[in-house]
Amino acid sequence: MKIHAKGHAHVRATHAKTLEFTGEREITPRATCVVGVAAAFDEEGLALLRGPVAVRLAAGPHVATGTAVVNPHHEVTDRLVLRRSDHASPDTFAFRSTLVASDLDPDFVTALGDPATEVTLTLTEAGPRRPLVLVHRRGLPDPEGRPGLLWRAADASVDLDAARVPDEARAALADGGVIAASVSGTLEGVSQAAGAWLADAAAQGARFEVTGDATGTVPALLAAGLPVAPVVHLGRTDRRALAAPAQAELARTAPAPVVFRAPAADLGVLAEVLAGSAEDRRIAVPDGHPDLGHGVRWLPLSEAVAAAGGEEDERVFVLAPPERAAWNVDLRPLLPLLVEQGVTARTLSTVLRPFGISRRDLYDALGDARGSREKK
Repeated sequence: MKIHAKGHAHVRATHAKTLEFTGEREITPRATCVVGVAAAFDEEGLALLRGPVAVRLAAGPHVATGTAVVNPHHEVTDRLVLRRSDHASPDTFAFRSTLVASDLDPDFVTALGDPATEVTLTLTEAGPRRPLVLVHRRGLPDPEGRPGLLWRAADASVDLDAARVPDEARAALADGGVIAASVSGTLEGVSQAAGAWLADAAAQGARFEVTGDATGTVPALLAAGLPVAPVVHLGRTDRRALAAPAQAELARTAPAPVVFRAPAADLGVLAEVLAGSAEDRRIAVPDGHPDLGHGVRWLPLSEAVAAAGGEEDERVFVLAPPERAAWNVDLRPLLPLLVEQGVTARTLSTVLRPFGISRRDLYDALGDARGSREKK
């Protein structure tokens, strides 16, 4: 993505934390971060950029380069800002920028002070990006903002009600593309093929955004490789509620995943509640990548507590059921039927792993069912 601007007599380029292009034609000497004026911004082109980007600022023979990470909540206005910090206001296009105004050498700044100078900012996606699955309910207006622009420019589309997933969607998933997935009703009722594809997308590191889900619980479950039901929803909670008898008992014994939103620092209380369990329970936590949609990684609870430290920001977490509880649901009779319907053992293994069902458990169950049929 290239953005063109002009120099200006009041360019100072002394700001040590930001670099800015503005659509305004006039600035004052107080605008110490501005390096280009009269810029025109392509809203769609900027919205399609995701993840780490290479930054190149050029004016005549002068060139400066750096890197940054696109702010997933960026909104196109009449200014585009790169910040050295993690501050993510809507007008911040990218943060963690290694190039800011004060990094430019004196000759470069002199050139930027000439109104006749043509200034170009080039932003290029750097490195592989994770696939993004945008889920939207059919019949509703298109998503708004960046999700809407990405939806309309998606690399492939999927009808989650259909009997099969098109090959182009599988290719887009493998290439780290954007997939627009539509559904007529709730995600609990998607086809077997769609459910298996969603689980496979999660296994390949896909991020998920479900329009209309302000809590983030459904995309977090999908990113964890789980169906959206059956689960136990605790909603928004905190250390006091997690330690209360009712929620503590659910966390210890619920035979389905437990999903909740809480400050990351409160995971330590959850670990205390589950202390004495036979195994270190696994929990899906946000993967930490600043990108559109939800991405998670599975960790032992002890590792998640250590990684969270004292962070007070609220996150959505998914606690896997205890291994013994997963078998209390007794999914084994369903396994041969699912395989007969075309769901691969590999997909079943991915989907059921958070329930404490290992690949060995899966093949044992399929073997027992096969042996029973042969005896009959």
